[in-house]
Amino acid sequence: MRNYVVIFYVIIISSNLSAQTYIPLDSARKLIRLTENPEERFRGMRALDRFYYTTAMFDSSSALQKQMVAIANDLNRDSMMMMAYRAIGNRYLIKTDYNFSLVSYSKALEHAETDNQKASLYGNLAYVYIVTGNNEVALSYLQKMKKVNQTGQDLFFRNLLYGIVNNNLNRPDSALFYFRKAEDVPVKMTDALLSSVFMLQMGRAFELSGDADLADTWYKKTLTFCREKNLVSSLIRHGDVYCGFLLRSGKYEEAKLLALQNFSIAKKAGINEGISTVASTLRKIYIHYAIQDSIIYYAQLQIDYTDSVTNQRKQAEFQNITFSQQLREIDEQTKARETAEARQRNIQYALIAVGIITFLILYLLLSRSFITNTRLIEFFGVIALLLVFEFLNLLLHPFLERVSNHSPVLMLLALVCIAALLVPLHHRVEKWATSKLVEKNRKIRLAAAKRTIEKLENEKTV
Repeated sequence: MRNYVVIFYVIIISSNLSAQTYIPLDSARKLIRLTENPEERFRGMRALDRFYYTTAMFDSSSALQKQMVAIANDLNRDSMMMMAYRAIGNRYLIKTDYNFSLVSYSKALEHAETDNQKASLYGNLAYVYIVTGNNEVALSYLQKMKKVNQTGQDLFFRNLLYGIVNNNLNRPDSALFYFRKAEDVPVKMTDALLSSVFMLQMGRAFELSGDADLADTWYKKTLTFCREKNLVSSLIRHGDVYCGFLLRSGKYEEAKLLALQNFSIAKKAGINEGISTVASTLRKIYIHYAIQDSIIYYAQLQIDYTDSVTNQRKQAEFQNITFSQQLREIDEQTKARETAEARQRNIQYALIAVGIITFLILYLLLSRSFITNTRLIEFFGVIALLLVFEFLNLLLHPFLERVSNHSPVLMLLALVCIAALLVPLHHRVEKWATSKLVEKNRKIRLAAAKRTIEKLENEKTV
């Protein structure tokens, strides 16, 4: 649970690490609706999508992300594809769909173009491993991240992640070292979510180091900040962390009052996972007080909402698989379109080449001015045969694939049959062209001989 409480906030932070000018929501919607420029539409979609997945409007986010992937595919831009898959990974991470999040971040990493982009994505991957308890793997990604000279928000994010890992490994001194390094980054912290997670982790570090007074101070500071900024989800999650601290400190009455407040906020907001988590805390509290009715009530409530969350996750997993399949279909459609366009161009090139070769052969056959070697006709004839075969291959390839069901053996047999028809035809045309050429050469020589004889006779007469 301790790992989970900061997941929403850290991913919001990390989504801002790639430099991007802030676009207001109204402007983003206008860009999407009115502009014809796909790059500008992508910018608008990216800004609007961030609003969707950070406010848990996941259906709207997934629909927009499919369009982002389609635009990136059409323009063949790695930078756009990286941003689209990173946004997909962010959405999955907020939904706690960790496997899909890892796949999406890895896909984004394949399209990263700069070291800073790669380092930031290493941070995203590290955080997924942090929240799933794989701290050693997380550290390996943070080491990769550390190789890049980072500044500003990127540097803050890296130090924050190092601090969280050390908290998870029960190394509070090291955690505080990195948190203080994060504090020293000369960047004004305007992100409320970033500030809340930082304060919470400071409280955790002091609790682990045994300084209960400072831990209590930081936890209270975190909750006060969340109330001021109206961070509902963070108030529930951070509040539950503070409840755990109060229970470990033996302050059951304070824990009960805070847990009841959190429970009321979670029910009002309709956050099922929050209700289940707080119900579990209240059950522990009433076990201490030995109030049987309340124990049974909150235990049943925890079970009911846990089942509800489990069912939601199953449904979400099915939706995620469907979404991944739709992305593959978009990619396949783009590749099929590119292949078809390339085939059309190749057919046109083959036709142009066949036309040129045919023109040269006809010129050599019909020219009345000079004698042509038969070997030249044979050479051009072979080239023409190859070009015609390639043209037919390009033209018939889609049909042959459908008929043969992509069987290489059947396609090879079909091409052999086409060649078997072309070769005899080529021999006949070559034979006809050669005989025409011989006849033409004979006429040219005969005409030249007549002109020579006439010239000699004229000279004798003179």
